Amino acid sequence: MKWMAAALALHGIGCASLPNMDSSMPIEIDHGFFASRYKQAGRPIDPGDMVARLKQEPSAESAASRGEGLRVVSSVMASVAGVLIGWPLGQAIGGERKPIWALAGVGAGVFAVNIPIAIWADSSMDSAVEAYNKTRTFSDDTTTEPEVSTEDTRTPGARAGSTSPSGPPGVFGFAFGASMEASAAACRQGGHTWSEEEGAGRCSGAPAEGLAGAAAQLDFTDGRLTAVELVIRPPDDAQGWASAFRETEAVLVRTHGKSKERTFVVPDDCKAEERFLACVAEGKVTGSASWSLDDGHSVALSIAGSPPPSTIRVRARSGQ
Repeated sequence: MKWMAAALALHGIGCASLPNMDSSMPIEIDHGFFASRYKQAGRPIDPGDMVARLKQEPSAESAASRGEGLRVVSSVMASVAGVLIGWPLGQAIGGERKPIWALAGVGAGVFAVNIPIAIWADSSMDSAVEAYNKTRTFSDDTTTEPEVSTEDTRTPGARAGSTSPSGPPGVFGFAFGASMEASAAACRQGGHTWSEEEGAGRCSGAPAEGLAGAAAQLDFTDGRLTAVELVIRPPDDAQGWASAFRETEAVLVRTHGKSKERTFVVPDDCKAEERFLACVAEGKVTGSASWSLDDGHSVALSIAGSPPPSTIRVRARSGQ
């Protein structure tokens, strides 16, 4: 498969200076004369990085993989056609009395066969992008700063987990270093129910971050909050489950920026809708992302297949 690696390497040379895909924004399709170009906020993005990310999305993986494979085949066929056509032309220019024009004819045939393959490749990639955009949840304006309630004395940076001079850093509406009583008050002020068990706290919801349906588990060390874990139970269907994971990740990206590391793996035998949830429970479907915040704290997104029911977890830990 050396030819495939070479083709991919050549394809990547022209994309090196383009920005990577931002998973918090939709992808725009610019249908050019020869091929589609992909943009975000009107700017072209690195197609290689885009394909790699689309292949990690359950709804887009099949079309993205097909489009990638077809593009490699199309690129190789175009190169072969160019060589076959160019060889006799070079002979003619060089003064060869009998150029091998039959090669040019074969090259033209290869070029003609390649046209529908190239169209199919672009169509497949467009389908992957459309599936990604359809199942993702995006904010209307990703450049707008989050609104801050007049009842919240912390700055937007503190809400996102960074240090603020007006109070301790926090995530999900809770402040690291706060007492259990203060954490309980934050939970109740958010309209949720608070409970305690063996030195840990539990809030029926998250006061901030916009993660609907998330229950919060709080860990305390020496009476001070050191970790918060959100537990999200997605719908009991494959599409709803995958959408819940993507929506959770989108909220975290909008709050904390791009993740430092990200993986999402769906084995071939788990891609059928009827098998997806079982594979999640068996630990075959895996997904994770992590953020290292400027204030030393960390946030990690993961899939927990067991104990049942399968859940999505978001855990924030204090760096102190």
